[in-house]
This record gives sequence, C-alpha cells and structure tokens, in this order.
Amino acid sequence: MLTKFKTLKTHWNALGSDAPVGFSPALAWVMVLYSVAASVFWYAIKGTDVIRVLSSAGLNRTRLVIALVWLGIVIFYGLLWAIRKVPPSRISWRTHLVILGSTLLLSLFWLYGRRGSFQYWFGFYPPWGGHRGMWPYYFFVSCSVLARIIIPLLLITWVLRRSARDFGYGLKDVTRGWWVYAVLVLGVILVVFFYASTLPAFLKKYPWCKQGIINGSLNLDLLLIYLSISFVFYFSGEAFWRGFILFGTVGELGKNGLFLMIMPYVLGHLGKPLPETLGAIAAGLVLGVLAWHHRSFLLGAVSHWLVATAMDLSALYRRGVDIVW
Repeated sequence: MLTKFKTLKTHWNALGSDAPVGFSPALAWVMVLYSVAASVFWYAIKGTDVIRVLSSAGLNRTRLVIALVWLGIVIFYGLLWAIRKVPPSRISWRTHLVILGSTLLLSLFWLYGRRGSFQYWFGFYPPWGGHRGMWPYYFFVSCSVLARIIIPLLLITWVLRRSARDFGYGLKDVTRGWWVYAVLVLGVILVVFFYASTLPAFLKKYPWCKQGIINGSLNLDLLLIYLSISFVFYFSGEAFWRGFILFGTVGELGKNGLFLMIMPYVLGHLGKPLPETLGAIAAGLVLGVLAWHHRSFLLGAVSHWLVATAMDLSALYRRGVDIVW
C-alpha cells in the first residue's frame, strides 16, 4: 500500500510537467482559500439583513453564487499574471474558450436550469408526490445534460476540433487506480451512514427524491428510475468538471487548471450542507488528479453516484420512509 501511495506521488509530480505554464503553489492555495471564504460567506449571510439588502439590489442567492464564481475567475487570471507573469493575452483562445465558456454555461444553468426554474419555464410547480412531484428534478437533470455534456461536446468537436477522448470520454485504462476510488467511496459512505445522515441539515436537504414521497412511502419503481436518472446527472457533472474544464485547461496551464476547476466546483455545492460544500474541495482535487492520471472521468462518475446513492438511501432510512411495490 505504501508503495502505491509513493507511485501516486510520482504521478502527481509528473502531471502537467510539460505544460507551458508552470505550477504555482501560491495560486493553488489562494484558489482553495477563496473557495472556502466564498462558501463560508454565502452561508453566513443566509437569513440576515445582508442577503435581504443584496436581494433588493437584484443579487439574490442564485445570482450571488454566479457573481462569486465570476470573481473567482478574475482572481485566477490576475494570479496567473501576477505570479507566473502570464497575462491573458498570452493564453490561447482555446483555453479562454473553455474557461469563459464553462463559466457562462454554469451561470445559465444556475439561473434557468435548476429545479426552482421549472415554474419559470412551465408556469406552474407540481405538488409533491409520485412521478409528477419529480418533474422538476427530471427537468433539472435534462438541463444538466444540455449544459454540461451536449454543448461542451459541440464546442469540443466543432470549435476546438478535438476528440471527446481528449476530454476524458475514453475507456482505455479506465480501471487504473480503481482501488483508490474504492477506498474513498467506502470511507465516505461509512461517514455518511453513521454520522452525516444523523444531522438535521443533512435530512433537510436529502434525499433528493423526497418530492416523490407520498404519505411517508416511496414507490420502488420511482426510486429505481430516480437512481438511474441520478447517475446521468452525476455523469454530466464529472464530464463538465473533470472532463471539459480539467482537460480543456491543464494542457496549457498544467496543475493551475486543476485548481481553477476546484473553485466553481465547490461553489456549485452552495445550498447543500456546509461540511459537504467544503468537503468538495478534497473530493474535487482527488477526482481531478485521478481523472487526469488515467485520462477518464468515468470511475469518478460512478464513485460520485455511489456516494450520492448512499446519501439518499441513508436519508430515506433516517426519515423512516417505506419503500413499497
């Protein structure tokens, strides 16, 4: 086991070593600290006069998340210029397209593609219970696929003129490093079941299929359909974070691109329990390094889905929800 970890360290040192832009540990730390500070700030002002003042000025919680992400992008560009002496004019248009295009897609997704946007598009919000109650979630996943898979793939193919395999869609060597995923997934699942699922904040947010619950019961067919669709959602997320953004930036920016990806990924968790949001820093880094190492995000998608499934099932158990035929 020790030898395997030494091998991982060797691979970490090799990642991005041939990139035109050298790695800056200072930049990495600032991006991580900004992600933490922005997250804590967002949670700290919830329900306070600060958020009410911001909302009255047109900066509600959703728009605040978007503003924080764009500010993080500005900080990243500024750090590259100040620390690595790389002004934006020296970065290729392809890397700019990935950075700015992904941020724009994320902004539009947050504004118009989440569950709360269902009423904006369809003029009503279905009552909870059964498949009808799950319509906003199905809408949410559909928008995620559009914003995080379909449009990026179109950009990759028609604008960047590259193969989807170059962005982590390949299957070659996909199982390399599987034991790391297995250890991480098992560890997180144990923490979720024995600790996180007992917290009020966790039960307030999960399960994500709670809109399908009727009188304390959930139909098994709905649960199975939900779990299948949720895999599509987590696949789209990994395709976006550890696919489009990661592989679209690390070729030129090296490990700096990894820490760029972390910032919007973490802020994309705002609204979930704060420990989960902050935990996304470590999870995003590990999944990013592993995806970069074996050029595929598929095992990351499977791992993410397994953890999320454990969270949902744990929440259903803690809530005392009956699964019925």
